[in-house]
Amino acid sequence: MGSNLKTAYSPKEFELAIAHEATVGTAPAEGEFKLINIDSIEMPALNPQQVLDVRHGAGRTLKAVDMFLNNNLTVKEISFSGIADATILPKLVKNITQDGSADGISSILAAYNPDEIKVGDVTGTGNTDLDTITFSVLLNVPESSNSMLFTGCVLTSLTLSGDIAEESGRIKMSGTFKTGMKPAFNSNLNPTSTSHFNTNYFMTDYGDDADTNAVTTIADVTEPILKSFSCNIENDAQFMGFNAAGDYQIIARALPECIVTFDSVVKYDADTDGLVASFEQQSTGTVANTLTAKDSVTRNIDFSIPKAIITDVSFSEEEAMFLSVSTRGVAGTSGSLIDITIE
Repeated sequence: MGSNLKTAYSPKEFELAIAHEATVGTAPAEGEFKLINIDSIEMPALNPQQVLDVRHGAGRTLKAVDMFLNNNLTVKEISFSGIADATILPKLVKNITQDGSADGISSILAAYNPDEIKVGDVTGTGNTDLDTITFSVLLNVPESSNSMLFTGCVLTSLTLSGDIAEESGRIKMSGTFKTGMKPAFNSNLNPTSTSHFNTNYFMTDYGDDADTNAVTTIADVTEPILKSFSCNIENDAQFMGFNAAGDYQIIARALPECIVTFDSVVKYDADTDGLVASFEQQSTGTVANTLTAKDSVTRNIDFSIPKAIITDVSFSEEEAMFLSVSTRGVAGTSGSLIDITIE
């Protein structure tokens, strides 16, 4: 065989890590990065501009001079899925809500109107929690000095879900980061922290009404038999302005709106039978979704969506008959669209 054979790599040798930025758009030191406990790696959406229209001229073929290829003013997307843990999840929740309040509750208020973020701003000025502003996202590859580094990223989508039939109800997460800055493809940063292991969250932490201060309310039904849930927050970002390097300069959140949905599967019985009529007959009334963990657990994540409308109710054939219930959070004149508490 030849002497220039290359090494094959397992997909499990690729890693994803994040770190908050003290200056928007500037990557921090290697030691600031924390690894995300991902299920698998996904290729980021790089979205370069490619115009491949045949121009006027001789012949009916695309010519090299016809092409327009450019990576200025493009939005990059880095999607992930994995296991929620006590190191990464608080950072993600603070960023998607842009709320790093000291009380541990991250909220999207009814009058949510977040400030714009400008590339180059020193984020420590006037902000007590840097996780609420921007991240650097590192896709670490096993070939040295060739990792992908994305700066100026914000989390625009976050889904937290659990199913009691999967991994004892361990809570999983997925989401998407976006940035309007060009990535570097030759980073040699190499994060090594693996503190995410054995710091998970579980559906069983919510218990039932016999557990101290545990609360489960699905579409105003108190203590149903819950099989699974999924809470999704969409807080998109629009990128504006430009500089000489071809990067966007302004990040504006919640445009055109911030969306919160909560889906669940509950056992069909005398407690939940009325949900079908509630869905079909609802008018301006709202329902609440609440998951509050019992006091005895070491770590917990609590959800409170005080006002929601039911968007769908359907049968779900499990071991017994269950109901799939979908809701969307709505804002009142005050209060919150959603509150998430992490301890």
